Amino acid sequence: MNPYRLQERLDSVPDSLDAGQRARLAAHRSAVEECRERIGELRGELRRALSGIDGPRPTLEIMTELDSLERVQQRLDSRLSDLCDELTGQAPAVRYGDDAPLA
Repeated sequence: MNPYRLQERLDSVPDSLDAGQRARLAAHRSAVEECRERIGELRGELRRALSGIDGPRPTLEIMTELDSLERVQQRLDSRLSDLCDELTGQAPAVRYGDDAPLA
């Protein structure tokens, strides 16, 4: 989920959450952001490895971790989106793509 869409989903959640609901939302958000940061780090490491700069790990190992985390990211995004729907009491909106709205 791109950062704009993530913030949009989080903004849809009411401020009247109890402490437990806030903790769940914070944990989901933290996991999504941590995964996104790690993916960014791996992409940089992969670029360096593929440009011929020797790195501490083989390219295949980097690619395998990156592939895995990109799939995990999709699952985390989906779970966060489902939680936001649960906390707002709304049915999920049908979306096509993950782009920012056109103005």
